[in-house]
Amino acid sequence: GQAVLDPDVRLDVPLGRLRATGGDPRALVRLRSTLRDLAPDVVVAHGGEPLKYLAPLADGRFALVYYAIGTVTAAARSGRRAELYRWLLKRCDAVAGVSAETLEEATAVFGVRPDREVLLPNGRDPSLFHPAAREGEDGAAPVALAFVGHLTATKRPGWFLDLVGRLRAGGRDVRGVLIGDGPLEGALRAAAPSGVELLGRRADVPDLLRAADVLIFPSEPESEGMPGVLIEAGLTGLPVVATRVAGAATVVAHGRTGFVVPHDDFEALVAHATRLVDDRQLRREMGAAAREHCVARFSQDAVLDGWRTLLSSLAPLPGGMSG
Repeated sequence: GQAVLDPDVRLDVPLGRLRATGGDPRALVRLRSTLRDLAPDVVVAHGGEPLKYLAPLADGRFALVYYAIGTVTAAARSGRRAELYRWLLKRCDAVAGVSAETLEEATAVFGVRPDREVLLPNGRDPSLFHPAAREGEDGAAPVALAFVGHLTATKRPGWFLDLVGRLRAGGRDVRGVLIGDGPLEGALRAAAPSGVELLGRRADVPDLLRAADVLIFPSEPESEGMPGVLIEAGLTGLPVVATRVAGAATVVAHGRTGFVVPHDDFEALVAHATRLVDDRQLRREMGAAAREHCVARFSQDAVLDGWRTLLSSLAPLPGGMSG
């Protein structure tokens, strides 16, 4: 598929059967040649796939950072695949993790020393994701619950529909807004209860979040390092009710900026959503705390400072500069 960002340098290795086997030697050869030409001081392997090719080339001519953007599958936590990951990670000078869970896994499963690890989460622009003006808001309006994500089974949008239906059946004045597209969209439209609107894929997510009161994040555990929508909601001043997937507890301060519930406990999800629906003041307090928390830890400036500190420690700039 098309990359999100156009690369400055392409290896031009076509996809094929060799890639499917776990490694293409043509990519290794072309990457070695490219690195010799570029002569970088530091190379960042963004995820496990590039790490497979970069680690064998880490011969001391550059510092290698592995950026762990997600937890590995269950199959990779033991046996030969786990041994391979241990060998790859031993060749890294540092391991940066997008969430606390990714770093905990690197230590507990793959033996990375904590002094070689650093937490470097995702970042978002707080000037784009910011709270709505709440002065003069209509306290009689329905409480708006939002879901943002790809409409797949692992994201559990069906739980969102069930939650809104449960709250409305209990006499609570709520409405649900489901934002996103995916293979389940048709089935969800057919099953949506009264009070739920499916908006499909939208480019105005910041505005839609500002129109909401609570974000519901009901995902299953999966190979995900940190859901960016949790940061976006926090910067927007929304309290969150999230299931415990990788990254959720890193972003959401349980009991202060929202709630993190067991991933398999739908009743807990409903109970904590109910608490926020029933308590307007609690929503405001948690939303304000979420904004402050996310600006301090997950703004682009905060994340950039973390990267600058790590990279300059591996390859100090002339004159002792760090930027």
